[in-house]
Amino acid sequence: MKKFKHIVLVLCCIAAAGLFTGCKISIELPFGNDQSSSWNGLSGTPSRVTPPDYSVTDTMERYDYSHKKTLTEAQTEIYNLLIYMLDHKQSSFDFENIGNDDFKKAYYAVLYDHPEYIRTGFNYTYSVKTTGDYVQFHAEPALLFDDPDELDIAEQELESAVSSIVNTAKAQPDPYYIVKYVHDYIIDNTVYDVDVLAGAQSSEGLIVASTAYGCLVQHKAVCSGYSAAFQLIMQRLGVECGRINGTKLTESGAHQWNYVCLDGEYYFIDLTWDDPLADNGVDSRTYDYFLISDADIAYTHVSDRTCPQPVCSGIRYNYFYYNGLYFDEYDFRYVSDAAERMRENNTISVKFSTPDQLQRAVEELVEGQRIFELDFVNGGITYSVSTSGCILNIDY
Repeated sequence: MKKFKHIVLVLCCIAAAGLFTGCKISIELPFGNDQSSSWNGLSGTPSRVTPPDYSVTDTMERYDYSHKKTLTEAQTEIYNLLIYMLDHKQSSFDFENIGNDDFKKAYYAVLYDHPEYIRTGFNYTYSVKTTGDYVQFHAEPALLFDDPDELDIAEQELESAVSSIVNTAKAQPDPYYIVKYVHDYIIDNTVYDVDVLAGAQSSEGLIVASTAYGCLVQHKAVCSGYSAAFQLIMQRLGVECGRINGTKLTESGAHQWNYVCLDGEYYFIDLTWDDPLADNGVDSRTYDYFLISDADIAYTHVSDRTCPQPVCSGIRYNYFYYNGLYFDEYDFRYVSDAAERMRENNTISVKFSTPDQLQRAVEELVEGQRIFELDFVNGGITYSVSTSGCILNIDY
């Protein structure tokens, strides 16, 4: 889903003003729809027959919240074979003596753990042939690239984009600035793909917009494209990162965002909602959802628990905490100090511990017009109140 930011104008002589309102365009994400042409309900263990040169290099086992860690031994074998097949450009998958339940769990785990696989979508059809106790399972996923040569070009384009971002990110001084660089790069170079909403959920356009390729190469994406791109770059930087499925409380439809682990602590981050589109159609960038905790995200998001999910209790690298813009309680002195440090940007953006403290700030600064006691604030202001962790934004 995509945020469209609405703001309320407050003139210097007007005391009363409304709070932030917003709306989003919602979409159904392609989280998968398997269709069977023939199925008898059998389930079994994967075939032990593997290609002669079969080998898989995969490090997802080291991450506590990878999808691979949730699989059974049999499903893990399917997972590894799927990696082999995807690495060898296979467009369909054949297995012996497995059922759809095991295949689906392993296949989804591969796609969620490996955003670099851009050819196949979550949707697939499958067929099953049985001869006595012998089962042949055949799956054909939705394809983004039918032509292997086109796939090679697309993978090279994606690799080039990722490598460039990773190389610059590595030069940043600490984890905060590494994540901030990636966050800012994706937001500044990606347009939310509203056009794709006009098509069917299984359309090629939606598949592209849902991938890291759509985000980093075509520079158009929906929320799953933003989150896949961020995950891919973080993984290339050696940082544990995954995706979360759920909903935004103020909107209908599915949504996707990320978790990331920095210095042993987990945070949530939502690049889609940090990339708001104003009423005049101008893209902007915010940090409302930049490295936030469980407590913060609970104001706005609900996970559907389909993805492994850590407890996110990190504070240190949150944008507001890191920059001294977080306050346990409202005090005009705190806000005036923050405003002084931010004055070159003609904005004030601060975060409070509770909705009550946020309301105190709004009542005194805006409704009570105390913001105009700052000698560099004059004329008029616009302000918004974010529900994502009690944030007050004032532009002047």
